[in-house]
Amino acid sequence: MARFLSRLFPQRTERPLYDLFAELSELLVQASDTHSKLLGHGYRERSRIAPRLHEQAAVAEELCRRIAHRLAQSLITPFEAELLYDFALTIADAVDTMEHTSELLLIAKLGTLPTPLLDAAKGIERAAELTAAASWKLSDVGALDDYYEQVRKLKRQGDRLVRQALGELYQRGGATQELLPLHDVAESIRATLTLQERLARITDLLRVKDA
Repeated sequence: MARFLSRLFPQRTERPLYDLFAELSELLVQASDTHSKLLGHGYRERSRIAPRLHEQAAVAEELCRRIAHRLAQSLITPFEAELLYDFALTIADAVDTMEHTSELLLIAKLGTLPTPLLDAAKGIERAAELTAAASWKLSDVGALDDYYEQVRKLKRQGDRLVRQALGELYQRGGATQELLPLHDVAESIRATLTLQERLARITDLLRVKDA
């Protein structure tokens, strides 16, 4: 991987490009924290918090554009460049999906969410923290085996929590106009979990390529 990084990060530009990936992954951590806060409050507080998540999604898109420009100038293989750009785009997609969840909550003016969904949001926070830590270890992808397994575990746990929340929702019953928005929110949370697992899988592909 050291040979790969020497091509990806020439000495004179190493820190700026590396910092872009670190900045993007840290933004994912911040967005996941905003996401959890938003899910845990009522409509009025959600309305106040939601613009923050919208801004974080916009910054993530801008960082992706900057990373794409820098990767286009780097002397690495197309395969490696594609994986790294996919890594950046998937982070942006995860933030965008969290913003989508917030939009669903606001549009439907939903009240308190089922506890399993709040617990799933905590898992999203933990996966984001693992991704941020992994972004600093790109110089030694062999050390990222545990990252992939930990995120996969969080994904399975999150899926179970979403299924539990949906099961409780259907057992409780109620009006369709309430059930459908809650179902959509649950599926949006599941989509965020899926994207985070994809991030870990991308780094694992980099590890295999370097082996």
